[in-house]
Amino acid sequence: MSVLKADTIQSTGGGAATLTKQHAGKAWINFDMTGTAGITKSFNISALVDAGTGQATNSFVSSFSDADYCQVLGGDYSKTGSANGIYLPTNVTLATGSLGTQTVSYNGVVTDTDYNTWALMGDLA
Repeated sequence: MSVLKADTIQSTGGGAATLTKQHAGKAWINFDMTGTAGITKSFNISALVDAGTGQATNSFVSSFSDADYCQVLGGDYSKTGSANGIYLPTNVTLATGSLGTQTVSYNGVVTDTDYNTWALMGDLA
């Protein structure tokens, strides 16, 4: 039996190895929409745009090969103790380079919430 041990795996060009055609998360984010909207932590996200109350658009560093990626949207108890959720708005068109979402409070009112998460799986371009 062989054992492979490594601290860092790089592409042949010296950069980060890419996971194309794999079933791993290709983008994820934890963000706050209250006050000045901002990203708490993320992977493969280049920007968060506050598009209005409860509306956010997140752009990807590396685009998806098509818009048929899987979205896992989260909601949880917020930092203030109330529940919230995150959804794809009914008018959203999935795009390869960004994802628009809508956040709601525990009672279903579209509002800016403080704890929002999602992850995406699919093939990168």
